[in-house]
Amino acid sequence: MEYLKELNVDLKPSSKENTRRPFKANFSTVLGEHYEMSGNVIEPIILNMGYGLKGFLEVSMVEFTVRDKKGIGIIFSGEIYDIPKPNFNPVPALSFPQNVPLTVKFTDDSSHFGEISGGKGSSLGKLTQLCKEEKTFIVPKGIIVTTSAYKEFLTPEILEAVKNLENIAYGNENGNLKEACNEVSNIVEKTQLPNQICQSIIKDLSDVFGDDVKQRRFAVRSSATGEDTAAMSAAGQMDTFLGVQGILEIFTSVKKCWASQFGYIAIEYKRRNGQILNSPMAVVIQEMVACEVSGVLFTCNPVTNNPSVITITANYGLGETVVSGSVEPDTFKLHRKGNEEVELDSVVVGAKHQKIVMQDSGGTITEDLDESSRKESCLSKETAERLGKISLKIESFYKSSRDIEWGISKDEIYILQSRPVTNIAPETDYEMKHEFDIPLRCETEYFSVANLGEVMPGASSPLGIDCITKYFSNFFKVHAVLKGFKKSNNFLSEKYHGIFPAPFMNHMMLKVMEMICPNGIDSQVSKGFMISMFGRILKDPEMLSYGRERFKKGMKPPLKAKLRFYWDLFTYDFKIEKVKRKIDTYHLDFLTKKTAKETFAAIVKSCSDFEESALTHVDCLTSSSMWNMIMFSILSNAKGELDNDVYGDFAKLLATSSDVESANIPQAMQEVADQIAKDINCEEFKSMSPEQAEKWLQASTTLAGYKFRRFLKRHGHRCLGEFDVRSITWEMNPKMLVKLLQNLVGVNKENKKKEEESISEIISELQVPLGFISKCLLKFILLQCRRGVRGREAGKSIMVKSFHHWRKGYRHLGKLMASEGYLPDEELLFFLTVNEINDLLNTRSPSIISRANYRRKIFPILEKYQFPEIMKGNPKPINEEDESIDSASLDSDLIMTGIPVSQGVIKGYARVAMTLEEAEHLK
Repeated sequence: MEYLKELNVDLKPSSKENTRRPFKANFSTVLGEHYEMSGNVIEPIILNMGYGLKGFLEVSMVEFTVRDKKGIGIIFSGEIYDIPKPNFNPVPALSFPQNVPLTVKFTDDSSHFGEISGGKGSSLGKLTQLCKEEKTFIVPKGIIVTTSAYKEFLTPEILEAVKNLENIAYGNENGNLKEACNEVSNIVEKTQLPNQICQSIIKDLSDVFGDDVKQRRFAVRSSATGEDTAAMSAAGQMDTFLGVQGILEIFTSVKKCWASQFGYIAIEYKRRNGQILNSPMAVVIQEMVACEVSGVLFTCNPVTNNPSVITITANYGLGETVVSGSVEPDTFKLHRKGNEEVELDSVVVGAKHQKIVMQDSGGTITEDLDESSRKESCLSKETAERLGKISLKIESFYKSSRDIEWGISKDEIYILQSRPVTNIAPETDYEMKHEFDIPLRCETEYFSVANLGEVMPGASSPLGIDCITKYFSNFFKVHAVLKGFKKSNNFLSEKYHGIFPAPFMNHMMLKVMEMICPNGIDSQVSKGFMISMFGRILKDPEMLSYGRERFKKGMKPPLKAKLRFYWDLFTYDFKIEKVKRKIDTYHLDFLTKKTAKETFAAIVKSCSDFEESALTHVDCLTSSSMWNMIMFSILSNAKGELDNDVYGDFAKLLATSSDVESANIPQAMQEVADQIAKDINCEEFKSMSPEQAEKWLQASTTLAGYKFRRFLKRHGHRCLGEFDVRSITWEMNPKMLVKLLQNLVGVNKENKKKEEESISEIISELQVPLGFISKCLLKFILLQCRRGVRGREAGKSIMVKSFHHWRKGYRHLGKLMASEGYLPDEELLFFLTVNEINDLLNTRSPSIISRANYRRKIFPILEKYQFPEIMKGNPKPINEEDESIDSASLDSDLIMTGIPVSQGVIKGYARVAMTLEEAEHLK
């Protein structure tokens, strides 16, 4: 992708006689490239405007040719003739009251605020306003006991019991959660309702209903903040009391509603959604209507979310039978015709057998339906369509699909509640699997898991992906500036397509061309990266052709960048020890914080502290690749061709490198195992549980204990998938290392350190014929290659330790967020992105928790995916359709290509462990 500098388009007008209009265009880019394009515009699709606008929009397909390549595009064109003046009557914004009253009426403006009236109460306040304007439906009158009253009601005894409940629910203390819930509920119900709240309830009820308030029957319902929202419905989590009659009964029901939010089911629901357990809570006191028919209406299909279908479920009596699902209701489907018109499409008569009705003495009773009522639908066609039209007005008022509770009495339609539909447009498995995929430049872009598949095997966690992409995105921009590249001619700092990494289905990949071709596909630098990344020179003609087209001229570094490159070639590892000391002694300030918000702020503040480790590693990697390429060129030039002798000798020379960080790990591990065999009986050590063995090694004064602790100090930050902050390292869980040592103890009893051959001896054993000058040059180059390998692996270890610091920080953050109720468990943190963590800490949005749970659910599927080494176009797993790969389905003629680490043929068993758990059983 290149930035446009100039653009000129010549498009012929359309006519009825000529449906294929020719067009021409020419444009130039900021890189100096000039392009000419020509083609035809195919017959357009014309869309006429409505809703008061006069005009049209043309959508045309385009077939074109540019530089002998064919393409397809879309042209949007059109015209607006007349834009009507909007009938704009601004509605005065409601101001939040300075002093929140203890109770409010449905007709009060302050009832619209969810912070005052809760989800259910604020919805009824808004519906009451709408019914005054529309006059096609009625909202039963009522009042709301506000969240301010709830705060007034809370006593020290209640708050102490709630604190105990929170500690148990968040895992800060041991205890029985159900018993703690019951304890709080009982205390709330037994607590006396303060006199000022009682007086406020009596006053507002008298204002609304007059002197006969004692004879009326009410529905008393909980209305918590956050309830009945698009993110979290909380349906059925808290109690509702129907047919409540008398002031004292109302007072008791209000307390029971407040107590119901501490029920075990409600507490678990809030805990799993990261909500405050003691959330501000209002209570709705609404007049009950003795409805002949009631039910629920969805302004979209509740299963498919199709907005053209309105679904009504209905039964005789009160709507509780429909809401609770205790009977099979009648189902009506209406079709929208536009302009607020609906038409009944189908009716399915349910096997309804009971109805709930109000009693004159208060409360409700369940009655059986007669045979004729069971067989007939409880709504007429006209009434169903009336309900549909009203629902469209309510949907338009709220600007979202609605779930509406309604009732009918004496041919009047009553709207009892309206909440957003909570499952509108849910994400699919496919969308979640590809959530973090990067965009492709074109269908012929190439990706690879080579090299990267070793350090980032399998799927990476969403937080791991976010951390590493942000880390390298910023690093490459800094790196480009430090190396002297111009911003306008630098692929490292492109806005839309980053160079590294490229996540697909949570698997981290490389962009092949961006890694090997920026200096030109045929350059020595390019070949050096091919050797480093793939272990061979790539020869796929189609891939190389794409590379030449992608980087036509190669990146032209300025003189400063060239000088810096040659300087780095000899000095790249000078700063390794300095950077290592800086990372080793880095003060983890975020581990000292006591709250989740403070910890997260400290982690974010540290984001740029570890760029130097990445710069060191990339410098070492680049220089190591160049020295390897120089050595490879000497061998290939001496042979005159690339054959097995060249690859074999190259591998032999690289394999002789000593004191490499990563190579020290298995060697040091075996040394610890051998020392254990000397200091303690092998069978005794193997018979210990991993916990016992770890305890002995951590406390033992033997040489084995010393070597074990030294190993952890040097390599404890390493593990499988070590660039993913979710991975568990040996330092964090030494039992993983102990299990491996128990398998190694006694296996290699005669372990003798192999004497390292001299450089002259190694060169004398090469198969490629070398002259005297070539041998002398190769001796010098080999020393630089060995130095490069050591520097590269040391730099990688430093960078891994940087990520280990963040890993500690995020683990600490996860524990704090779980203990403060932001997360249901600390592990879920790794299925959030950095921005989502920030949003969750500020909003406690349940939709963020829901999305993280979905990601965790599909993660095991992503973890099993396997990809080819090199992929053209959108990467696809080789085992996507069949999650379990049958060995019989594998191609027996597979050929492995790469650089051999030894020559000759060897026969033996290959024991393949697919997981760490399987690796523990290797002998």
